[in-house]
Amino acid sequence: MLKVEIRSQKSAINNGVVSPVLKIRYLLPLVVFILISFLVPSIAFSQVAGRITKIEGRVDILRAGVAVAVPAKVGDTVNVGDILRTKSDGKAEITFIDNSVTTVGPKSRLGIDEYLFKPEEEKRAASLKLYRGRTGFTVPRPVYPAEGSKFEMKTKTAVAGVRGTEGILFTDGVERVYVKDGVIEFANPLGTVIVSKGEVGEIFHGRAPVERPYSEREYRQQERQVSPAPPGRAEAPPPEVQPPAPPAAPPPVQPTVITLPPPGPDVRALTVNKKFSVSASMRDGGILWYNSSEGDGTAAVVQSGGSISGTFNQTILEGGYYSLNMSGSYAWDSSRSVAPENASNDDWSYFLYSGSTSVGPIYGASAANISLSGKSWDGGNIGWIEDGSKKYYYIGELSGSYSDIFYNNGSGSRSGYSGTFSTNAAGLFWDGSKAFWEQFSKIIPTIPGAKSDFFVPITETALRTFDVSISSGQYLELKEISTAVGSVSITSGTAGKGIEISPGSGLFDVNVNGSWSITTEGKTIQNLTNFDGSIGGSTSIGTSFTMAVDGGIKALNSTTAIVGADVRKSGDTDAAGGMIGKMTGSTSGTFESKAIGEIKSGFMLP
Repeated sequence: MLKVEIRSQKSAINNGVVSPVLKIRYLLPLVVFILISFLVPSIAFSQVAGRITKIEGRVDILRAGVAVAVPAKVGDTVNVGDILRTKSDGKAEITFIDNSVTTVGPKSRLGIDEYLFKPEEEKRAASLKLYRGRTGFTVPRPVYPAEGSKFEMKTKTAVAGVRGTEGILFTDGVERVYVKDGVIEFANPLGTVIVSKGEVGEIFHGRAPVERPYSEREYRQQERQVSPAPPGRAEAPPPEVQPPAPPAAPPPVQPTVITLPPPGPDVRALTVNKKFSVSASMRDGGILWYNSSEGDGTAAVVQSGGSISGTFNQTILEGGYYSLNMSGSYAWDSSRSVAPENASNDDWSYFLYSGSTSVGPIYGASAANISLSGKSWDGGNIGWIEDGSKKYYYIGELSGSYSDIFYNNGSGSRSGYSGTFSTNAAGLFWDGSKAFWEQFSKIIPTIPGAKSDFFVPITETALRTFDVSISSGQYLELKEISTAVGSVSITSGTAGKGIEISPGSGLFDVNVNGSWSITTEGKTIQNLTNFDGSIGGSTSIGTSFTMAVDGGIKALNSTTAIVGADVRKSGDTDAAGGMIGKMTGSTSGTFESKAIGEIKSGFMLP
């Protein structure tokens, strides 16, 4: 999904000085990419998939890329990327461009992820997502011969490959697919079953699919739940259990006007709306050049000082959104800058910063790729704010520009060169006591202008979540340049969570804490430049892992330092995510950090 470029280790050590955040160039763009990929639904172009042919009760459509859902009516088009939503009294029928039909029951949400139909090529590729509720399907021609053809229906834990012509898919804790005609391939990460005519496939939490026969009465009850009444007639849902002596039929219902209750208060009216003002400054950083033969090296050093200001807007107790304006200067440094021997280009930048907010201290780091044509920077931003005993983490995107290019297909010393830069960073912040995906699903709808209804909580569509634990006896090595001068003893036990969003991929959020000490006489926190090692652990789903850590340290004063690192599956070259945190103490003290990123099959997942 993501290619991370691995370059010469010259970037790690420049004239004997280790870059304070050793791999931050890979850490931030990677983590921002992961969050965007997993947490923000993709927006498709308006490709027509079908039309609504029946409606009963209240039904609306959330169009791809549109903030507000609109009431649906018969004849409306349904496009790829749309989500059809039914209320408690709502039902709907969609007839697709290949004449397949789906019916949607009350309190359901059906997304059109893909619908490609090319009859001249004998090809159809259809993928529907049932977020909740139930949907019936009638597929006159279930199989097309062209490569890539499929008709699949997904729930949060299952995939139903339709090779039959008629049935019902249902999700509500237990996933079920009823087959009235044909066969269905019903699968989750634990197994696959073939469900035939007259059978229902079932998936219970944490188990492989099974199939069993269903009764005619059971199917009829499900069918009534997804069948809209013909136009002009409202059909009341039948009771789940037929009484032995049903009451007499009521008199015919006369047409009436239904007055809906007033909408609830806007979620923003229930928010905290607390603001943290920020005043911070640059601590360190650099602009780095690159060429294919030498790798990369420091062209300029970001100077201490500059200005960082902005606001963190806490919309709910779990967090909110932020925006920061950052500016600073950089210059050739006789002790850290390195002149390339071959033609090189300015390639990427990073900087570390710290300061204060109206509730407590702030620590952060940014990294960005450089575009020479516009002297522009684009990358990521990560950090945290301490509010008493509570810690808020934040992550977002960064963009900006700088005034003077050091290398543009050039080489040699740039002694005396200097310049200025300015950037803006914006994103979300969250209470770090819970996994970020749990907090984001609450925060996003409270952001002014956010597409509230468009963001389905990730936990609603995930396959599973699980605990992540760190084994006892785990250590990281503290170094001054390349010499070990101490270690970090990592706290064991449950440290965080993982979530499998789709088979074989997901996210992790793990707190990596412990105590550190220096063993070399005469050294203090201000001598530390980097740290590395590996951390072993296990998960509550029965997997084990070894996470390699490789990062840098920058002392802010005699008792505090920022730490940043990339993390990866041990033995891999591509980063899985990043770690950000701090150390306190002079020669010993506490180590606090958070690692977030991507999990894959073989790394925390089977």
